[in-house]
Amino acid sequence: MDSMLSIIPKMGRKGNDMSKFNNEYVKGVLRTEGTRFVNEDGQEIILHGYGTANWMNVEGFMIGEPPVARDMFKYILFPGEGKDHNPTRWSTRRTVDLTIRELCGPKYLETFWDRWEENHLQEADIALMAELGYNCVRLVLNANALLYEEEGITFNEKCFKRLSNALDWCEKHKIYAILDMHGVVGGNNGATGDSLFCEFPSVFLDDESTERQIILWEEIVRRFHDRWIIAGYDLINEPVSSPIQHKYIPLLDQYYAECIERLRKIDPVHIMFIEPSKFARDPGFLTHPFDPDYNNWAISIHLYGASPEIKDLYPWLLKREEFNVPLWLGECGNNPDANGIFYEICAHYGIAYTPWAWKTADNGKFPVGSVGAPLPKDWDKICNFLTTGARPSYKESQRIMDEYIENLKLEHCTVNRDNARISAKHPSCTISGVGYDMWDEDGSRHYGTWELSNYLDFRLEDHTKLVWATDKRLPYPKFAWYDDPNELRYDPLTDLALELAENEFANYTVREVTKDCALTIEGIGEGEAEVLCNGATIGTIKWEKGDILNPAKSSVMTIAPTEEAVVKIRVIRGTITVKKLIFEM
Repeated sequence: MDSMLSIIPKMGRKGNDMSKFNNEYVKGVLRTEGTRFVNEDGQEIILHGYGTANWMNVEGFMIGEPPVARDMFKYILFPGEGKDHNPTRWSTRRTVDLTIRELCGPKYLETFWDRWEENHLQEADIALMAELGYNCVRLVLNANALLYEEEGITFNEKCFKRLSNALDWCEKHKIYAILDMHGVVGGNNGATGDSLFCEFPSVFLDDESTERQIILWEEIVRRFHDRWIIAGYDLINEPVSSPIQHKYIPLLDQYYAECIERLRKIDPVHIMFIEPSKFARDPGFLTHPFDPDYNNWAISIHLYGASPEIKDLYPWLLKREEFNVPLWLGECGNNPDANGIFYEICAHYGIAYTPWAWKTADNGKFPVGSVGAPLPKDWDKICNFLTTGARPSYKESQRIMDEYIENLKLEHCTVNRDNARISAKHPSCTISGVGYDMWDEDGSRHYGTWELSNYLDFRLEDHTKLVWATDKRLPYPKFAWYDDPNELRYDPLTDLALELAENEFANYTVREVTKDCALTIEGIGEGEAEVLCNGATIGTIKWEKGDILNPAKSSVMTIAPTEEAVVKIRVIRGTITVKKLIFEM
């Protein structure tokens, strides 16, 4: 039906400014303005890019660590008090450091990290980010890379130079940079992405670690506060996360207060990003403004595998409204089809997003997320040593590590351009029938008239009729006290379809249609629908009732080149069930 409830008309679809999605608006110092990020001219920008995991701060499971059993990986994330918090030898910068010493010798280790960091992030990487349409990068730092672990304060000038070079590249290619202290002095969460000594957050527990960490931040800000390309400072990553650490959450609040107070004396301009406790997923931590004197701060959350609907954002949208500050998904990610739908919702609310992670090891077993660095051909010898095998000779170990370091250069890597394109809803791509736009052309919220739920409780607030569209058995209630070995995994984007009755409609948006794009719609029904693109009719659908497991295909329709194409399916007779839309360009 055409008369829908009209709420949240903040970003109407007509005349939508596409510049805020690319790097055209990367100019001047970024700041917050209410719940939005804006540039020096006050133009809103939707920050989106990637985090540079494994540059200064490595995590074993992304750089070729031998397979870890699921129950063991859970234990790494949630260690028990007094137990070995890091049972693998290739999991953090600290453990990799020790392993390189064992394999290749202390002299080789002297230059290992310099060579690793030089190759892992180069200008070619930043240039590729800009080419793929990104406008932001989360530069992942490790305190042990920038500040030597020894008595007194001695900074690693080579590492600071690499950071300065990265900022130069960001300025050249118009990519805002968020400086992310991923691994802090002494450790902050006990998990794999940490500089931990043990399973406890030493950065809060001993005065020396706390002071050294804040001194490091002061030095970073003192050196770079005049760099306009810096979007802001992500002060600590996923702090006090493991359950045994939760009693230290008040110390995190104290850390933020002292850190921000001291940094504001040097830099009153750039944004402070605040990650809550419990893997940056606890809205209850956010009880007060964190930058009261300057009110230039944002909430950073980590949200992996979010359902492509609004419900996973609810608690954060409430905090956003409570403090009138923007949200940033500092880490996130799902499959590209789900990302495209979810990021569309984020963009409506001005929410920034930087999926994890830009460059990881490509072991050939799993699809490369963004950029995959090939592992050395004899990597299995390293894995054997890390588990139960013999140690390769010094010479052989050095040869393997030399090959790995060379492979980190972008020129040797596999680039998954499809991931970036599909996540941005750029053709060629496929959109599920249940992945319809949440807002109509005039910016009003899209609602249907269906009063019941659906089998997967998906998009319930929309009141649209989502029907079963898979040969999987129907889900059934589970018992809380045992694991059901027959439980199935369901995906609403493939297991459901959208049923539209007469006079009902749904919209689907794609962007950057650079040439004629062929559109095919799959589904079933006994009815007829008009298909429009940006208000002009491009075809019709006439289907007979069929089998949703073997849906019918519409005739091929053509979408002319445009920055943004909004496809509307409007039922004019009977009922139409939409399984998916296929855009081919």
